[in-house]
Amino acid sequence: MENNDDSVLAASLESSLLDLRRAEETIKYQHRQLYRMEVRYNELFNSLGDAFCVIEVLFDNDDHPMDYRFLKVNSVFEEQTGIKDPLGRTMREIAPEHEQHWFDTYGRIALTGESLRFEHRAEALGRFYDVYAFRIGDPKDAQVAILFKDIAERKRREELQAYLLRLSDTLRSLSDAVQIQEAVTQLAMDQLAADRCYYCEIENGNAIIRSNTVRSNLPLSSNAPFSNFTIVTNAINAGQPFVVYDAHTEPALDEVSRQACIQFQAISLIVIPVVKEGKPRGGLGVACCAPRKWDAGEIELVKETAERTWIAVEQAKAGEALRESEENYRSIVNQSIAGILKVCLSGNIMFTNDQFSSMLGYSGSELLKLNVNDLIYAEDQERNRLAFTALVSAGTAYEIEKRLVRKDGGMVWVNNHISPIFDKRGKVEAATIVSIDISRQKELERQKDEFIGIASHELKTPITSIKAYGEILAGLMDKSTAPIIVQLVTKMNAQVIRLVKLIYSLLNTSRISGGQLTLQLEPVDLNALLGEHVLQGQLTTSKHHIAFVEQQLPLVFADTERLGQVVDNLLSNAIKYAPKGGDILVRTESRDDYVRVSIVDFGMGIPKAAQEKIFDRFYRVKEASTEAVSGIGLGLYICREIIEKHQGRMGVESVQDEGSTFYFELPIYRISE
Repeated sequence: MENNDDSVLAASLESSLLDLRRAEETIKYQHRQLYRMEVRYNELFNSLGDAFCVIEVLFDNDDHPMDYRFLKVNSVFEEQTGIKDPLGRTMREIAPEHEQHWFDTYGRIALTGESLRFEHRAEALGRFYDVYAFRIGDPKDAQVAILFKDIAERKRREELQAYLLRLSDTLRSLSDAVQIQEAVTQLAMDQLAADRCYYCEIENGNAIIRSNTVRSNLPLSSNAPFSNFTIVTNAINAGQPFVVYDAHTEPALDEVSRQACIQFQAISLIVIPVVKEGKPRGGLGVACCAPRKWDAGEIELVKETAERTWIAVEQAKAGEALRESEENYRSIVNQSIAGILKVCLSGNIMFTNDQFSSMLGYSGSELLKLNVNDLIYAEDQERNRLAFTALVSAGTAYEIEKRLVRKDGGMVWVNNHISPIFDKRGKVEAATIVSIDISRQKELERQKDEFIGIASHELKTPITSIKAYGEILAGLMDKSTAPIIVQLVTKMNAQVIRLVKLIYSLLNTSRISGGQLTLQLEPVDLNALLGEHVLQGQLTTSKHHIAFVEQQLPLVFADTERLGQVVDNLLSNAIKYAPKGGDILVRTESRDDYVRVSIVDFGMGIPKAAQEKIFDRFYRVKEASTEAVSGIGLGLYICREIIEKHQGRMGVESVQDEGSTFYFELPIYRISE
């Protein structure tokens, strides 16, 4: 019986030991899991970009928050607070001057459990925080988790920007130099909560104060503050800020300067010089009656204020000088050989000189009652309107030739240069017009065009005959013809062809000038037309490869012959201005209501200054690289006129030494319903 009891007891012990081992293994496993979780938690905790801490809020017997103790912090905490080794320490111990606001806020969160997001300055730490705080754990533990980051730099930028906007608004309304200085010194003193602010102009080494703003009961500085003191003078001449935190203890001050600061109760101060062209021109000084640790943001604010004040003062002086000399300018303007106008954006004439009045036969008072559009010839008004609209929107000057109507009904050709006038905000508020009478020049051009037209017509018949005779001679030659004769006849025919092209160019120019260029319009497959002319162009060169990259296009309404003339001219130019050979690309593409044709070469390119003039009649680029290229400057002029006659437009994009892209655009053909 005893043996049975022993067996049962042994089995029971064995079972208990097994359970203990299993429990021990379970505990070890749980410890390992807990360790892994803690490692992961710490990794996550320290990987946060913002600072994070857990605190225990400490209350008095009346549940009033008195302090808090740091229980846990992440790796970013020290960087965001400047506090080292905070664990186990209280905030009062670390920063006794820490504001009560922080204790009250965290105490309320610990008691109520309500989370809070807020921004607030921490003066004792010299920081400004964006904070999200919430209660964790058992409410009885009064623990609060805090996620926060220092936004002092952002706040400094915001405050500086807001101040600079107020400064700009203040300066915008003032035009007197002394008023500007008075307004600026008051604004800067208030912004910095200082006791004194002055602006001085430095002339011949002397600092002249025109505005000296102080709090009540403070003594005013003399008219040359600190200029007799070497240490300040040296800093100003070097263009460096001069900053004093406490005049009583500042080692950089000599005794004379120290006593002057104490006398005028400028115990802490910032002096910022304004240096232009290597010389000090002005300076802004800000001072307090007590020691003050000026921070970088405050010094930057004074710098910005000094610079903007100098600019505003100089502009005010310039404006005053301009007003004083207005009568002199008016006298000069009235003696100009050019007509001069000032017009508002609606076109009403605000000023006119005597020359413009004389040019149109009006008196000055009569012109001031008119709108400039009343003087423009009817056919030129739309072109003038578009150019003036562009000036108003873009603020860029332009030049235009147009016709004006005299009081007696006669017509005057003028070349007008129109420039914008800007207000203080940089917006166009008016325009000046310098108008030169070019009627005689236009009459000479008309006579020249008439001569060119007559001469071209007179030359057309004989040159056609010469061309025919040359072709007959070429046809009569055979193998027995002397080589020199073959060579001479071939050269003669080539020159005759050049002469024919020149005559037709002159004829086209004459027709364009006389408004007689006519078109035979019909629906045209632009890709087919371009394909033919690309093949013809390729036959004229062995050094270039002309590639045609086509996109499916709708029909255009065009004159096939004139359009072919444009394509031939552009291909010929691409070949001429890429003398080393290479690729030439012809591309087509469809764009909404129009199609575009581009001809690209990789030759010598066109200077930027010449690109706006290259479509003018007889204009040629004057560059050493183009001297060997023949031409009289009519081809592109004729091409543009042909395209514009088709209600299209033509342009160029070019980079010198890299190549050019000439393009034209035509409206697509739509069948009338």
